[in-house]
Amino acid sequence: MVLSTEKMTKKRWQSALRFAIFFVTLAFVISTVFFIDRSIWQGVITAKYFWFAIAMCLVLSYWSVMLLFWKIKINLTDVILGLLMTYIELNYYVINGNPSMHWWLFLLMLPLYAMIRTTCANRQLKSLALDVILIAVMIEAFWGLLQLYGFTRSFHGLYKTTGSFFNPGPYSGFVAVGVPLALAYSLDTTLPAWKCWLGRITFLVALLVLPAAMSRAAWLAAIAGSAAVLIITYQLKIKNFVFSKLPTNTIRIAAVIVGGFLLAALLAGTYLMKKDSADGRWVIWQASTGIIKEHPLFGVGFGRFASEYGNAQAKYFLSGKGSEAQMMVADSPEYAFNEYVQMVVEIGWVGLALFMAVIVCVFCSGNGTQASKEKCALLAFLVFAAFSYPFSVLPLCILFVFLLGISASSSKFYFTLPAWLKVAGLIIILFITIYSSCQILPKKKAYREWMSFQMLYNSNGYGSVVDHYKKWHPFLKHEKQFLFEYGQSLSKTGQHIESNHIFEQYLHYGSDPMVYNCMGNNFKAMEEYQKAEEAYIRASQIVPNRHYPLYLLMKLYEETGQTDKSTDVAKILLEKPVKVMSTAIREMQLDAKQLIKGENIE
Repeated sequence: MVLSTEKMTKKRWQSALRFAIFFVTLAFVISTVFFIDRSIWQGVITAKYFWFAIAMCLVLSYWSVMLLFWKIKINLTDVILGLLMTYIELNYYVINGNPSMHWWLFLLMLPLYAMIRTTCANRQLKSLALDVILIAVMIEAFWGLLQLYGFTRSFHGLYKTTGSFFNPGPYSGFVAVGVPLALAYSLDTTLPAWKCWLGRITFLVALLVLPAAMSRAAWLAAIAGSAAVLIITYQLKIKNFVFSKLPTNTIRIAAVIVGGFLLAALLAGTYLMKKDSADGRWVIWQASTGIIKEHPLFGVGFGRFASEYGNAQAKYFLSGKGSEAQMMVADSPEYAFNEYVQMVVEIGWVGLALFMAVIVCVFCSGNGTQASKEKCALLAFLVFAAFSYPFSVLPLCILFVFLLGISASSSKFYFTLPAWLKVAGLIIILFITIYSSCQILPKKKAYREWMSFQMLYNSNGYGSVVDHYKKWHPFLKHEKQFLFEYGQSLSKTGQHIESNHIFEQYLHYGSDPMVYNCMGNNFKAMEEYQKAEEAYIRASQIVPNRHYPLYLLMKLYEETGQTDKSTDVAKILLEKPVKVMSTAIREMQLDAKQLIKGENIE
């Protein structure tokens, strides 16, 4: 009896130690969300990259050893996800072939999924992983509330509530995904009291902060996820409720009409609240269909949306499909504001089909309500992804992988890996983690140096910083802002050929019309007037509501003696509707009037 008691005590201590280590490792990874370093360029965003790489190296070095002693079982979700990751890697290297920071971070998601998925096969560890997510959401919600009431500052000059994010959009998405999880905790009477209160507090604080963040996508996500929680918890069946509980057909019809009216009012309200923003996203989705038609199966390459979209939008408006109202809301976006549209653009219908197969497998697995908490949160994430860009934000990617791994662990259908395949898989995962981290971590110094000499650039000290840009170019050649500043510095110091070479690198990552303007200025300085003309025209076509490309084109024609063309462009410039009046536009319009007046006098 004494020996038996000692063994039981030893097992309890071992179990407690295991839980403690698991909690610390998960907290270490998800703390990436909160990490900020203001000493490096855009430290609210970029500091998270380096912390995450370090966290993955430390955590995987421990868990890889632990997993050697565990039986690893994989299911259909794991297989399809493996096919998706393999497909994306092949797609990237065949079509894109230009690794960036986002690519290395994307590769780290596979080891993270492997860790979450294998460890959460244990029901108690799975519950602990959900606790970690909910605590992270609660911290973010309180952080935003403190910002809202002025106790701490936000990380964006135009918004009061950003949490540890760079703007309210991703922040709201992170909190909104936690709302259904918090609600599920609040309603689950089988949980310990402290977990119920954790859910209630998180739910309340999230409801207080989300309206202030003004993210419609987050509101819809929180509503969808919470509705799923209520339906599962109370086993609500709308059809049965309408036809069994309500007494007469008249009342039933009235209930359906009222419900439909409320839903329509909700959707209309979210649209009208930021009408121009919604219309702008509709333009993006319509213009993106042109890319999809040209590259339907395999897309244009992972991470290539921003670089390909500019030409697609130019073609869309040149074809006459776009209205004047759409021209006024058009811009040069980095994202499609719909992850499913962006997937089809970048990795084609094949990629989207594989992704949706993963999601279907996840939602079709599990034992009824046992897996409802994480799946309702995952549903909220997927709804948010239909109107935003969560897969381009590292903390939201981490949250998605957490929810996906936890949800996939509830599948009944699995098979055990043989020992040799388990060891091979662990070696591959460790290699990906170490290699990706070795690509990420050396760039931290470059980001810190960039922040220091960027101040000289902003003070127009181009000659003083051009050598710094050249030195750090190999480390930062994936950053669009860096390439733009480097190109501008070269241009301002008379190195026009080198400047255009850098701007061409920029066009691999984006399609901002300002880059075409700068390239046109370089061609003009080199007296390559036809190329300058083409660059200015291309800039004016990508975002047709902008005046500056036409102004540069007008000045080019004027300075090269093409008076008829300069007059025609000046007239177009004056007739062009103004999106937002400014001093710069008034000056451009004044120059156009003087040019026309001078031509008429002659």
